[in-house]
Amino acid sequence: MKKNGFTLIELLAVISLLGILATLAVSSAINVSVHLKEDMFCEKIDFIETAAKQYGANIYEPGMDKEFTVGELVKLGALKKDQDVAGSYILDPRDNSSMDNIKVRIYAKNKRAYAHVEVDQNMCES
Repeated sequence: MKKNGFTLIELLAVISLLGILATLAVSSAINVSVHLKEDMFCEKIDFIETAAKQYGANIYEPGMDKEFTVGELVKLGALKKDQDVAGSYILDPRDNSSMDNIKVRIYAKNKRAYAHVEVDQNMCES
């Protein structure tokens, strides 16, 4: 008489393979999430620099070299604050910490205003 079904070894092998596949899928999803947050951070830094340049063009004076914080730029109207933020104006998308105290340098060069956000931008270089 022939028995139908799977042996215990076959079931354990299938369960082990499913576990390995699930582990790979979860680690890939985590890596994608981290990279997306880093990309969002870089885009936010670019946005802050662009807004600071526009603000610098409005207050332009030869030899200008001024330093602001992100929070000061929000108060001056150069940046809009993130919506639904309690106790902070701008949030870091990587960990939801405040970006308000990050320094932004606005300076004049060749009769134009430039801006530089003082953060480690190594991850944002392409």
